Amino acid sequence: MSSNNLTGSISGLKIECNSLLQLDLSGNRLSDSTPISLSNCTSLKTLNLANNLISGEIPKGLGQLNKLQSLDLSHNQITGWIPFELGNACSSLLEVKLFFNNISGLIPSSFSSCTWLQLLDITNNNMSGQLPDSIFQNLGSLQELRLGYNAFSGPFPSSISSCKKLRIVDLSSNKISGSIPRDICPGAASLEELRMPDNLIIGEIPAELSKCSQLKILDFSLNYLNGSIPDELGELENLEKLIAWFNGLEGKIPPKLGQCKNLKDLILNNNQLKGGIPVELFNCSNLEWISLTSNGLTGEIPREFGLLTRLAVLQLGNNNFTGEIPGELANCSSLVWLDLNSNKLIGVIPPRLGRQQGEKSLFGILSGNTLVFVRNVGNSCKGVGGLLEFSGIRPERLSQIPTLRTCDLARLYSGPVLSLFTKYQTLEYLDLSYNELRGKIPDEFGDMVALQVFELSHNHLSGEIPSTLGQLKNLGVFDASHNRLQGEIPDSFSKLSFLVQIDLSNNELTGQIPQRGQLSTLPATQYANNPGLCGVPLPECQNDNSQATPYPIDDFGKGRHRSSATSWANSIVMGILISVASLCILIVWAIAMRVRRKEADEVKMLNRLQASHAATTWNIDKEKEPLSINVATFQRQLRKLKFSQLIEATNGFSAESLIGCGGFGEVFKATLKDGSSVAIKKLIRLSCQGDREFMAEMETLGKIKHRNLVPLLGYCKVGEERLLVYEYMEYGSLEEMLHGRIKTRDRRILTWEERKKIARGAAKGLCFLHHNCIPHIIHRDMKSSNVLLDHELESRVSDFGMARLISALDTHLSVSTLAGTPGYVPPEYYQSFRCTAKGDVYSFGVVMLELLTGKRPTDKEDFGDTNLVGWAKIKVREGKQMEVIDPDLLLVNRGTDEAEVKEVKEMLRYLEVSLRCVDDLPSRRPNMLQVVALLRELIPASTDGSSNSA
Repeated sequence: MSSNNLTGSISGLKIECNSLLQLDLSGNRLSDSTPISLSNCTSLKTLNLANNLISGEIPKGLGQLNKLQSLDLSHNQITGWIPFELGNACSSLLEVKLFFNNISGLIPSSFSSCTWLQLLDITNNNMSGQLPDSIFQNLGSLQELRLGYNAFSGPFPSSISSCKKLRIVDLSSNKISGSIPRDICPGAASLEELRMPDNLIIGEIPAELSKCSQLKILDFSLNYLNGSIPDELGELENLEKLIAWFNGLEGKIPPKLGQCKNLKDLILNNNQLKGGIPVELFNCSNLEWISLTSNGLTGEIPREFGLLTRLAVLQLGNNNFTGEIPGELANCSSLVWLDLNSNKLIGVIPPRLGRQQGEKSLFGILSGNTLVFVRNVGNSCKGVGGLLEFSGIRPERLSQIPTLRTCDLARLYSGPVLSLFTKYQTLEYLDLSYNELRGKIPDEFGDMVALQVFELSHNHLSGEIPSTLGQLKNLGVFDASHNRLQGEIPDSFSKLSFLVQIDLSNNELTGQIPQRGQLSTLPATQYANNPGLCGVPLPECQNDNSQATPYPIDDFGKGRHRSSATSWANSIVMGILISVASLCILIVWAIAMRVRRKEADEVKMLNRLQASHAATTWNIDKEKEPLSINVATFQRQLRKLKFSQLIEATNGFSAESLIGCGGFGEVFKATLKDGSSVAIKKLIRLSCQGDREFMAEMETLGKIKHRNLVPLLGYCKVGEERLLVYEYMEYGSLEEMLHGRIKTRDRRILTWEERKKIARGAAKGLCFLHHNCIPHIIHRDMKSSNVLLDHELESRVSDFGMARLISALDTHLSVSTLAGTPGYVPPEYYQSFRCTAKGDVYSFGVVMLELLTGKRPTDKEDFGDTNLVGWAKIKVREGKQMEVIDPDLLLVNRGTDEAEVKEVKEMLRYLEVSLRCVDDLPSRRPNMLQVVALLRELIPASTDGSSNSA
């Protein structure tokens, strides 16, 4: 009966025990507590109630099932202690699975009689107290002990060595203290995995672990270990992962580790290791991940790294390595992440690094790990960045690490395999910053088609930036600051459409910054201290015509003859030109006087506006800019409005007309003289004029028309102010509809049909931007306040193109300011702030969850240390999907029982689509075309009509 979509109370089910041997009700939505009547099923061998909504405590009567072999209550909402009486069933119990519940208290001492028990899994609960030695002394059949993500304390139980058949011990993220018992081996001679990350373990790694000859995984990360890594670990022929990052380990890397032929991951970063990398290590030809960042390692980087053809991640940053970068690294055909920053490397960058050709699929190599990415942000965090594996460690623990406290923790990335690892399998992250490198940037680097992050800052590189780098279609971050680069920025950089962060400051670059593409939209600080560089966003280039070449003449006599022959004609032409110029001056003067009279009236009006009750401030230079408005007309005619008319239409931009304040400015409602309503967005104050960029962006955005996009009717430029004129939306924003109004009896509650309609319409609008616009438009700030609702509750996406517009006009806004709103920002944006269509899909998934839950994306009262996405995922993982649905949805417009069940099923299907959109891995998210199709499936064709087309 598993996964049959059963709902309701489990106690309401009629279960005929008799000679029932197996009861499997897993994967349903059964609620209430476990029925006590199950204690009568004395013949029962298997009881599986996993993945339901069962609450309450574990019934004591289950201890009467003296033939029970398998008990699975995982992924429920069970509370209370594990009953002591459950130990009465130990004469037959083989496996107990209680993971992902809210169980508290201690492990009952009665479990010491579970002599046949093979699996005990209590992961992800709230259990505490010490792990009693007396229990493990008798568990001679135990093979898997999984107690991670609880609050167990006290010393590591030495009696575990009595469990002769034990293969897996997982104590991740507890408060286990003391040292690792030296006698755990060879007692547990079958031990394959020993996981103890994120605890309070002290002392040394015992050399006696070498006696556990079957060991494959040792994970001691984020503890307080000291001493050296024992040479004896090299005797573990089956060892695949040695993980001990963020401890206090000292001494050298044991050369004897080279005997571990199956070693894949060697992750020892952030310790106090000294000496060089032993050459014996390269006998481990299966190595895929080496992380030695932030130690005190010295010597040259061994050329033998080129032998490791499976190597995917190599992190050697923030050490004291000297010598040159070995060209043999180019032989690592699977390498995607190379971090050599903050060393003392000299010489040139090997051109061969840019000739890498990938061979192997990294998804098979790195899948299943949990990673964190810390972005370097200045000298305070120099060298601390990179990838860290913290499988089994709570992400919030990272904020407690002293060496990370000075870093921008908002840029921590946690989740499954990083999206950086794509199909190309060539270098995607290359950090050579903070070294002593000289010479040119090799032209060959333009062949690294997958490169996304390229860091070369703080070296002594010279020469020109290779134009071949313009071939790096995926490049999002390029930092070559603090070098000696000369020449111009290649025009080929205009083709880098994903480039969101470039830092070329403190070089010797000259010429004009390419005005096409992304470069002119980036902050001026990223081009600073290049005396010969000019063009937007820097000051304009000055043309030097002082050396104009005179007309050539054959010789002195011919030139004098030509001058004499043409003097009379030149005099006549000059007279005509002077007359025409005088007439033009008179006309211009007359027009100027007329404009000045109008201008004087508007100046008086502005003065009154500034001194009145206006809800905003203004910065209008009366000397440099005439007080006029230029309303751009696009597909439909809009008469030319004066600024004074807009002042009148908004009652002087009064507080009463202010209807919203967004990330890009204030919004006012205006009623024109013909009675029509418009919304006027006053953009945030910008630091430069940017007239050309503003006009170009407006002309582009004004041509974009779709029924699910808010129409841009016109724009206004007056002084340093810029205003955009939109069609007014009667119901305001979705955010206001869901969260902003006072919850009273008269509050408008959106029905499920209305919420589906809104989600579908917003999806179509975003889909149009992604797939129908040429070039495609990435919104960058999709959120509920940017989904507006017209008089028919049809959703209209607004503010598309705004992030790019603002970045084009302003030179002081950071890239992170333009990359989205907290709660809506996908995790991969914290890697390189590269905005993508799949990032928009994530943000849209958050909007979908808002519609379903009625909750804001970030709310500490509701979610604690996580957010709406994290909370929803936890609820689904715990089998509590119904708790995600907005209670208001379950109260309004309830129909028949059949209709109600159908509607709830539809909501749960909608939840599945939402969670697909907010998947941590961008490649697993659907595109917007697929999202539209998935939402269409929720709506009968008879009610959808022709509006299904995007």
